Amino acid sequence: MTEGGLQGHDTILRNLRRQVVSGTVSHSYLIEGAEGAGKKTLARDFAMALVCKEPQEGKACGRCSSCRVFLSGNHPDVHVIRPDEKGGIPVQTVREALVQDIEILPYYNGRKIYIVEDAQNLSQQAQNVLLKTIEEPPEYAVILLLTTSVQSFLPTVISRCVQIRLVPLPEPFVASILQEQYGIDERTAVECAAFSGGSVGKALQTSSSEEFAALREKWLGKLQHLSELGPADVMMWSKDLEDQAHMEDVLRILEVWFRDLILVSETGDTSLCMCRGQAEALRKSAARYDKKELYRKIAVLEDARTKRGHNVNFGLWSDWLLSQLALRSL
Repeated sequence: MTEGGLQGHDTILRNLRRQVVSGTVSHSYLIEGAEGAGKKTLARDFAMALVCKEPQEGKACGRCSSCRVFLSGNHPDVHVIRPDEKGGIPVQTVREALVQDIEILPYYNGRKIYIVEDAQNLSQQAQNVLLKTIEEPPEYAVILLLTTSVQSFLPTVISRCVQIRLVPLPEPFVASILQEQYGIDERTAVECAAFSGGSVGKALQTSSSEEFAALREKWLGKLQHLSELGPADVMMWSKDLEDQAHMEDVLRILEVWFRDLILVSETGDTSLCMCRGQAEALRKSAARYDKKELYRKIAVLEDARTKRGHNVNFGLWSDWLLSQLALRSL
């Protein structure tokens, strides 16, 4: 396995390599991490090491016939299952592409790997179909379930998988990688790291995304006036929360804004703020809030992320979030 997009996850890499070397690879893994955390890179490199004919200290050699076929993207023993155009993974897909296919013996080096991307989109029915295979897999099979949250999985599935969690990396570490390995200037690197949620992949995407820049500008413009608005006014923002595809980005923008307000409230200094381009708005907003209010907003946003991971009704969730952001201490 290569470090590639997995900077900061050295312990996980070492553990998986030891398993490859010792032959103690499990049959089912549940790999959790935010978007851009490196789940796909980890799964891909682990799969390549498992089908490699001459692994070097637990890493794929990259030269053998199996590695060459893998790198071509057409390895017959490595199967990637992705959501359909609607974002779901149908039960029939699980049944045909995994449960039935897994009974066919591997072609190359005695291993057969199944990588299920966005596995949090597996319905309970699909998980139940998969469960028997996870409980009694063929000796040669390894199943890798990639997810942004384990909350959506049945306890029976979780208990039968080795859990791997790619934790968010420290923002200074992410910023240093952007500068040193990708040549991004310091200010951009620091700002992108702040909005990345500790993900190098997300930070890279943010650094070149005009769409994210527009989203950030839009929400920071709204937040500058939040402390002046009443609950009814804030609830009008609900239409801007309808785009669930960018909800993680919006939550991160909200968190960074309130974290900056806390910094200004505590120090009076905007030079270290992530939104320092809005220095005057930060100072004005910070003056209108009690410090306890600001810390409460951060707690609300953390709670909102947890609630969203439990597949709650989106309309009710967004109404609750907006009402909490509009709520002021008396």
